[in-house]
This record gives sequence, C-alpha cells and structure tokens, in this order.
Amino acid sequence: MPNDKRIAIERIWYIFLFVLLFASLVLFIVHDSISTVWAVYSRIYFGLLLLYTWFIFILLFIGEIKKDRAVDADPPPDTKVGVIVPVYNEGPELLIKAIKSVVETNGNKIIYIVDDGSTSTACKRVLRHIAENTDIQVHFFETNKGKRHALYHGVKVLVDQVDFIITIDSDTVLDQNALRYIIRPFSDPKVGATSGEVRLINEKENLLTRMVGAYYWIGLHIYKRAQSSLGIVVCCSGCLSAYRASVIRDIIDDFVNQKFFGEACTHSEDRHLTNLVLKRGYHVKFIPEAISYTETPSTLKGFLKQQQRWKRGYVRESIYTLTYAWKTRPVLFCEILLWELTIPYLSFGLMIGLFVSIFADPKLFLTEILPAWIIFMVVRYIHIFFYAKKKIPGLLIYMLFYDLFLYWQSIYALFTVKNKSWMTR
Repeated sequence: MPNDKRIAIERIWYIFLFVLLFASLVLFIVHDSISTVWAVYSRIYFGLLLLYTWFIFILLFIGEIKKDRAVDADPPPDTKVGVIVPVYNEGPELLIKAIKSVVETNGNKIIYIVDDGSTSTACKRVLRHIAENTDIQVHFFETNKGKRHALYHGVKVLVDQVDFIITIDSDTVLDQNALRYIIRPFSDPKVGATSGEVRLINEKENLLTRMVGAYYWIGLHIYKRAQSSLGIVVCCSGCLSAYRASVIRDIIDDFVNQKFFGEACTHSEDRHLTNLVLKRGYHVKFIPEAISYTETPSTLKGFLKQQQRWKRGYVRESIYTLTYAWKTRPVLFCEILLWELTIPYLSFGLMIGLFVSIFADPKLFLTEILPAWIIFMVVRYIHIFFYAKKKIPGLLIYMLFYDLFLYWQSIYALFTVKNKSWMTR
C-alpha cells in the first residue's frame, strides 16, 4: 500500500475513534431525555462485550484441541540463533544476571549486546568487562538513539549469520530451555515469529506487583493463548521473542523507518515488528513453555508511566493493523476493530455513568450495578480460578484498578498518541 494512502486510512480510523468517544459522551449527557436510545446503546455495548468474551473462549477451546505438534520437536542441532540485547542504563546486578542466563541457556547462539548510549558508569563498566573477557559482542552507541535503532543495528549485524533472531530486554532473565522452546514452532514454514511466557521476578513485593502478575497472566494465558490458536498474536513481547531470519531481514528497514502521521515513531517497537510479520501473511505464536522473568515497576507512578507508553503504542499500532488486516486477516481485523479500538471508546459514557451512580444512587450501585459487574468480570476471567488460583487476589485488585486508572489511560492515550517520550527511560 502506498504510504500516502496508508496515512489517509490511519487518519480516517483515528477520527472514527474520536467520533465514538464523543458520541458516547453525548449519549450520557442526554440519557435522561432519551432513555430508550440509552438502553439500546447499553445493550449494544454489553452485547459486543459478551460476543468478544465468547470469541476468546472459543479460540481457547480450539487451541486446546489442536495443540501444535511442532512444539514437541526440537530444531536440528546445527540451528543457529542470534540473541540481541539492547541496553540502556541497566542496573549492574540485573544486567549481569540477564546476560548470564542467556549464556547458560541451551542452544547454538551468538549473543550481541547493543549499548544504546548509556550514561551510567556502572552499566558501562559491566559492558566493557563483558566485551573484554568473553566472546560476547558488545557495540556501543555514542549517543542514545532509542531501542528501535539498537534492534535495527543488531539485526543488520546478525541476520545473515543465523537462522533465527531472538530479542530480549536487558532486565530479562531466561529459563535454561527458553531459547530451545521459543524456536520449536518454526518447523512450520508458516510461522514468522513467536513470543514467550513472561513471569515477574518481584511479583510478591507488594499489592501492586501482585496485581501486575495477574494482569500479565490474563494478557498471556487468556488473550495471547487465544490469538495463538489462529496464529494472530498481536504483540511479541520485548522480554522474549523470536523471528525467522528471512522474515525479519525483509521487514527491518520498514521497522526502523516507521512514521505515524508523518512523524518518526519511537516506542512500541515490539508491537510494530509483530504487525509487519502479520502483514506479510505469517503466523505469530505464543509459546508458554519458553519462560522468561522480568521486573515490573513496583510503584504506582512507575507502573502508570510504563502503561501510558504502552497504551499510546496500542492505539497507534491497532490503527496500523486496520490498514492491512481487512484484506489478509479478516478475523484479526474484526478483533482489533470491535474490541481493541471500539469497546474502550464506546464505553466512555457508561464509565462516567458508573461513577456518577456511586454518588447519585448508591443503593442502585451496591445492589444492582456492582454485583452484575463483579459477576461479569469473574466469568470473563474464569480461567484464572482454575489454572492460576494464587493470582486470584491480584485479579480482584486488577478489577478495581482497571476502572480507577487503566481505562482512563486508554482515553488519555487517544489524545496524546503522537507523544514520543519514552517516559520510563
């Protein structure tokens, strides 16, 4: 698709989201005078929500009955992978632990570290020691260019030497068999990329990190596992992902030169890489056996900053998905349109109404609205009650946290989608 045409389509979808948002707000403002329209609007919203919930349940069921046989077979012993680790001012202790875990993982690998212009002397000292005393290659950028350029440089250096490119974050610790499992599905030539399991090193630190643990589990073991049954996982995590070398060679220039409304993009590089793989017709799989461990921000301020960056990328990349998926991935197109984009903005008026009801009619809220909301959320995340019972307390916190913080960040992200600040760097 020509660039000008893609930008025009992106603008149309972006305007559509604002129309949805303000239509929802107007409906709330006038809902007393047009109660019939408000009732229809509410039913449409909950109907879409219920439809998507069943869609996810069906995909999870499909995934269970057609488990990938490829996951049971190791690749040939001479298969070589290139592991790229972008680094920027990482704490020495976690950095050493991360690199050591890569060295100790099973597999025939080349490890390539890209220092993205770190200003921390402690971080630089560790990287120089690694470069001078091991066979690990370390490249130093003189100035900070951003993770996207660090990945681009690493891919350009390694892509012709290996069969698969694996990317991990500098705060990620790998399980010993992580690399072995993450490349197993590539025995299927239709698979272009894979994404691994992410667990939290500091999950038990406080109530927030326990909530994030449940939040991650839901994202991975409900949504990504469901998407994986059709090969349409929408985001390969920066913590641990793998790409077929021939595929990433083809997309890496488009990746580094990405623009949104004419401006260069910085964050959400993992989601855009995944988009480019899906756009070329390849399958993207979630591999729960490929385990990695990472830290999550343990303060409310740190976590919300991280989420704001992610949600801006989520808006931008979901719009990008709509520019190609309607032709090549109709199921993905419908999921992104009806769930990722439509639902959050369609529900704006209802969310305001929820908070107004707490003060305007507390009896109605406590006896009808709150119980119905809890029941629906429990049904929606019922899998956690069967497969991850230890995360139930975190889920209960998440149910409250979403309405208080995460939902409103999605709205704010729509208005600030062109903001390129890294925020957590």
